[in-house]
Amino acid sequence: MLDHIPVVDFQDFDSNPKKVAADVLNACKTIGFFYIVNHGLPSADIDHAFDLSKSFFDLPAEEKHWIPSISDKATTRSFNFRNFVNGKPFAPLPPVFANEQDFVESFSRACHATAMRVLEAFAIALEIPESEGGAAWFKDRHPYDRESGQILRFLKYPRGGEADYKEPVRAGAHSDYGSITLLFQKDVPGLEVQGATRSGWVSAPLIENAIVVNVGDQMEFWTNGLFKSTLHRVTFLPEHSHLDRYSMPFFVHPEDAVMLSPIPSKIVPQKESKDEEIISAGEHLRRRLEATYGFESKKEA
Repeated sequence: MLDHIPVVDFQDFDSNPKKVAADVLNACKTIGFFYIVNHGLPSADIDHAFDLSKSFFDLPAEEKHWIPSISDKATTRSFNFRNFVNGKPFAPLPPVFANEQDFVESFSRACHATAMRVLEAFAIALEIPESEGGAAWFKDRHPYDRESGQILRFLKYPRGGEADYKEPVRAGAHSDYGSITLLFQKDVPGLEVQGATRSGWVSAPLIENAIVVNVGDQMEFWTNGLFKSTLHRVTFLPEHSHLDRYSMPFFVHPEDAVMLSPIPSKIVPQKESKDEEIISAGEHLRRRLEATYGFESKKEA
């Protein structure tokens, strides 16, 4: 069983997609996490997004308290960007982001395009027939300019002494709700993933110019358990005592109206009952939120 996070090189995806897809398949069936390198997202754009995140979180508290998309907890700060449907932001943006709206939107769209490459690899790995949509099967169900649960999140874990925390966990163990998540890490690690044997935790170290990808609950549901939506958490490390930790997850969800019909793949195990309820992606997200929080107005944790 796999108890490390593999690295998948996308450099040859266009010329040898089946090899890349096979590596992705192995990771998704075992630990549910992998790094991608040579993904095509410019490192300068990723760095600039992190700079914007830092600029925002460095603002005085009184300049942020009115903003509906910010969460300010004792151990975590976060700001959510929904997708820019037809170029329009989900809500009025704080000035620090409004002044860079074109960049934020382009970065969000670039993250989505990168995610679509990963989902294309999923479709190839699952050998979805061309008559059913082939390599575009997932991409067709994840348009950018439609309502969905998609979120680009800026996160800050403020530095502080370990004595300030009751236990060395800064974000408790959880799985993600959607199809996949892209995670950008910078400067300070801390992510841990439940190992494939489920007997311990595997660290996700920083790898230069790599993006962490993980399977979400919806993809596990869609593949009837073949792909693993794995528990993960953020822990306190010694360097957190004097360094802030920043990260950027990009949560990928299908369009709300997409029905979660079984994937047309001979590799995916069949459902036990053909009479099983088929729900929409939006309803699946609502149920997950309701199960987690007890009400549906909260967004993904």
